[in-house]
Amino acid sequence: MKADHFIRTSTKSGYKKVCIHIRRGDFLKERLLRKGFSVADLTYIKRAKEVFLKRYSKVQFVVLSNDKEWCKMHIKGDVISNFTEPGDDMALMALCDDVVVTSGTFGWWGAWLSGGTTVYFKGYPRPRSPLDLHFNRTEYYPPHWIGI
Repeated sequence: MKADHFIRTSTKSGYKKVCIHIRRGDFLKERLLRKGFSVADLTYIKRAKEVFLKRYSKVQFVVLSNDKEWCKMHIKGDVISNFTEPGDDMALMALCDDVVVTSGTFGWWGAWLSGGTTVYFKGYPRPRSPLDLHFNRTEYYPPHWIGI
């Protein structure tokens, strides 16, 4: 399995593996932004990472994204997945101990499959947007997940 091989060869042994799923791509399109789709910023990612840095003495972040170039420019010091197939990224998320999700159902499912602690972006969907009016946060985000 590619994801298992990636974990064994690209991350440090003995460290908690925390996946950060960063959804960008189509969520940056104006028509989706008007509907209420949103993209988490670097401040959110930093705050989410702090949750795990306070929790664990040894933590390594594994970044997955549909915008790897943006991640390479803005996320320094973390392992960035080189996978091109969504199934490989999903398997990688499921293998991580904990997950940070920004927006969208792909990251949501990866967090669910991981089974660890999940930090999610409270700005998705954008509050009071057309999408938010049809969105039930209490059904979408499990109560034990941490919203920032």
